[in-house]
Amino acid sequence: MMRQQPSSKRKKSADMQLPCAWQDCQVICEGEWLLNSHIADHLREHQQGKRKCVCVWNDCIFQTSCRQEFERHSYYHGYYINLLLQGKQECENHPEIPACYAPPRTGDKLPELKQNFHCGWSDCNRSFVSIVEFQDHIVQHASFEYEIQKSPDDERPKTQCNWTMCNKLLENKYRLIEHISTHSNKKHVACYHCGELFRTKTTLFDHLRRQPDNNTQKFQCAQCFKFFATEKLLRGHVVRHVNCYKCSMCDMTCSSASSLTTHVRYRHLKDKPYKCTECDTRCVRESDLAKHVQIVHSKMVHQCDQPGCQYSVRTYTQMRRHFLEVHGNNPIFYACHCCERFFKTGKSLSVHLIKKHGFRLPSGHKRFSYRIDENGFYRLEMTRIESLEVTQQILAPHIKQETDLNIALESSCYEIVNPIGTDFERIIVSNDANEAHLVGEVTISLPSLNDAEF
Repeated sequence: MMRQQPSSKRKKSADMQLPCAWQDCQVICEGEWLLNSHIADHLREHQQGKRKCVCVWNDCIFQTSCRQEFERHSYYHGYYINLLLQGKQECENHPEIPACYAPPRTGDKLPELKQNFHCGWSDCNRSFVSIVEFQDHIVQHASFEYEIQKSPDDERPKTQCNWTMCNKLLENKYRLIEHISTHSNKKHVACYHCGELFRTKTTLFDHLRRQPDNNTQKFQCAQCFKFFATEKLLRGHVVRHVNCYKCSMCDMTCSSASSLTTHVRYRHLKDKPYKCTECDTRCVRESDLAKHVQIVHSKMVHQCDQPGCQYSVRTYTQMRRHFLEVHGNNPIFYACHCCERFFKTGKSLSVHLIKKHGFRLPSGHKRFSYRIDENGFYRLEMTRIESLEVTQQILAPHIKQETDLNIALESSCYEIVNPIGTDFERIIVSNDANEAHLVGEVTISLPSLNDAEF
């Protein structure tokens, strides 16, 4: 039995007219709950004796031998058409947002639904065939949890999310409802043109703005020189340049947990489980072994495809360099920022910097980092942006009675300089946006031999 539509839902979605696209059905429903109940009527009338359940929604070609999967799929069609029309309405309400130039959808882009929607709330083991019922059930958990945690004198302490392995504290009921939707993967809108699903209308608008035909090339990252359509997209990208993870065995810092894991496996662990069958070489990952076999033991080579060129090499990287230098008239040069000497490889420049200019590798690092400048040369990366937590870990043994510094380092915020306008704007980034405040720019520059030890 399908549960009756809540009165609050009925009022909220009354303006959205949703057509049923079941075979030859012309019914228009007010809101997703009425459409969901209408689809349930279709499913009750649908023949269940056949081995194959074939979808009859528009031109959908989906078929399955599992009855429950067929029902999940059918309910999702109603959920999806609501998201499409929500996205269309949002774009009509904001004519300043550019159109989508992605390949147009030819039908509903539904995900594979191999199992029912399972609630992960503590002590709740319910599962649902209908995505609409599942999402409403999640909201009921959040609302009820807020009511039982609210104090008698109407004070409103933070409310805890009781989803499996979460226990995050949220400020109020609405924050909790918004948060729990991330666990249930709830979507709110879809692009009416290409059919992609999005959690918020903001991410839908970002999807439209970031497309190549809509990119204004106005907002550029100062670290890697990539262009972005909006400042919001640039801000989200810049965070990727911030090193928020520190190795516990050295001073190496990384921008992601996966990068740190790779560093530990290669630099601090001796385990190399993959052994070459043709020699004694052992590798950390299977992909490394495959690359070793290709370069050392395989006779396969990359042959230059330019007419009259007989150049061949075993690695794609060397072939790319050959093409750029010989046929593309775009040689790769590494430039010394101290004396403007040029080198063909980063390794040669690294040796030059160490021997001629007294540079040394930063603690925890095995090589220098280079990045392309505005002239196309690779130059030494002189600055690393670190989170305050990471900086505290690096400097902790050397901080002595620095009261103000210690207070600043207790914050989870860090600052990034955004050189877009004439004046340098400072962007505050934090694990919790509500706790962000200015604490000062944190950068760690590459040391030279003349610098004091940290």
